[in-house]
Amino acid sequence: MYIRIASILSVLLVLFFANDGKVFSTTKHTKNNEQYSVSTIQKLTVILHRVYVNGEVLEEIYLNQHKTNADVKKQFSDWQVVEENKNEIVLLKKFDDLSPSLKSHGYIGISNDGMLNLYIGFPKSNNIIDSFFQIDTTKLEVYRQNQLKRGIRVKTKKHYEKILHDLKQYALKN
Repeated sequence: MYIRIASILSVLLVLFFANDGKVFSTTKHTKNNEQYSVSTIQKLTVILHRVYVNGEVLEEIYLNQHKTNADVKKQFSDWQVVEENKNEIVLLKKFDDLSPSLKSHGYIGISNDGMLNLYIGFPKSNNIIDSFFQIDTTKLEVYRQNQLKRGIRVKTKKHYEKILHDLKQYALKN
């Protein structure tokens, strides 16, 4: 059984991009029978979703005061547009790699009931970010069981995939 839990890390960054393509809206006001206009800069929220092979999604939010949707799509031409309106654009890009947090703090290990899990930090029940399959621990060597209880450090996509491939043979059949 696969359980996919996406960790969403949100970073709110306010960036002001300077270019000539400013977007303005004009509001007309009347005071003492004289009309005057007030121009304000429209704000565009850009949300970037980075999706990694380990299922983790990183989200960045930018507030742009000087760019249009077309400018943003041109700047992020290799990203997929997920949602778009005049105030917000959501872009997605899949990365064929492990997430930065997994590269720096990732472990594969087993819980007390033999479930193979992906952890941020040493294996504990409160830091599971993904579960893969139940392992028949009676077929594992004692050394390998202990290694999985302590957690196997994962730093590269290749190592991550190799561990999962090697342990697949010990998966319990439902």
